[in-house]
Amino acid sequence: MRHSVNSRLGFALPEVCVALAVFLVGTTGLVACWNYFNREIADERYRLEQFYDVESAMERLIAVKPLCSDSLDVPNAAGPESRIVTDSRNPEMVRLKRIPGNARLAWATVVRDNFSLKRLVRCR
Repeated sequence: MRHSVNSRLGFALPEVCVALAVFLVGTTGLVACWNYFNREIADERYRLEQFYDVESAMERLIAVKPLCSDSLDVPNAAGPESRIVTDSRNPEMVRLKRIPGNARLAWATVVRDNFSLKRLVRCR
């Protein structure tokens, strides 16, 4: 009977230590998952920003007709007024390839890091 009275008073030290250890392991796991998802979200935002940069460079090629140059890697193909190179660390590379038989049309490819967009554009 004395044993049952002591068991109602509280927990023993080993039980408390085991409970704290389980709690700390679980908390550590949740914090690790939280950090992983935060890194993934930041990486996704960075890639989306890169895509928007490539898309805006392509839109500038549509708005300002580039000079036609055949199969050249031209960092500023649309002329100095369009400013294709927006970031000196990661510039967009514009490749223009004229269509045979048509001096006013060219395939424009804008490449930056992992993104590439290709479109038919009019030339000057």
